[in-house]
Amino acid sequence: MKATFAIDDRVLQEARDFVKTNQIKSLSAFVERSIREELARMRQEKIRTALLSAGSDPLFMADVREINQAFEHADLDAAL
Repeated sequence: MKATFAIDDRVLQEARDFVKTNQIKSLSAFVERSIREELARMRQEKIRTALLSAGSDPLFMADVREINQAFEHADLDAAL
């Protein structure tokens, strides 16, 4: 799929320089890789935020304690 973007001149030139020195296959590949990496980082941040939020939720933490207690003996059996 084709797309058009406005990119800062210095950023674009630096990316083109990497392409010219064969460190990156093409400018399109560089942009796609950059977007994929940023999306992955954003997904991880979303998960981290959700976990932090869950950690301060008393009902969630009560469920965690209940589950840990329910499996306490199973964990001990597996350790033997």
